[in-house]
Amino acid sequence: MLKINSDKVHAKVNLKKVHEFLDDLNNYKYLFPKNKISNWESTTSSCSLKIQQLYTIDLIKISSTPNSIILKSGDKTSFKFDMQIDLEHTDTDLTTAQISCQVDLNPALKMMVSKPLNELFNYMANRIEKAILADELD
Repeated sequence: MLKINSDKVHAKVNLKKVHEFLDDLNNYKYLFPKNKISNWESTTSSCSLKIQQLYTIDLIKISSTPNSIILKSGDKTSFKFDMQIDLEHTDTDLTTAQISCQVDLNPALKMMVSKPLNELFNYMANRIEKAILADELD
């Protein structure tokens, strides 16, 4: 089992707004690198995409509380994983977020994808504040 934790990021946005944004999986397209995804499909509770024209990722929301959103891989994904986004209110308009993931992979694949997945989750975590603020400007 591969366990990945993104960097803890601080968003200058209140917890409620961060949670509302992340609770809608339509918004996740703003968290992925635009130049590396294709075939985006989404609803408020699921999304599907292809990364670098190679891997299909299918995310399904399992549960949502004000401090946590739990997702899991769907049937289109070739490997099983669980993903959790933890949110913490640290100040009136400051929220800390961290993405963690547990991926069920064989040892050979684990070595190959560990670094790219870690980079992806760090990228996604660091996009949260930018994506929310950009969404407000639209």
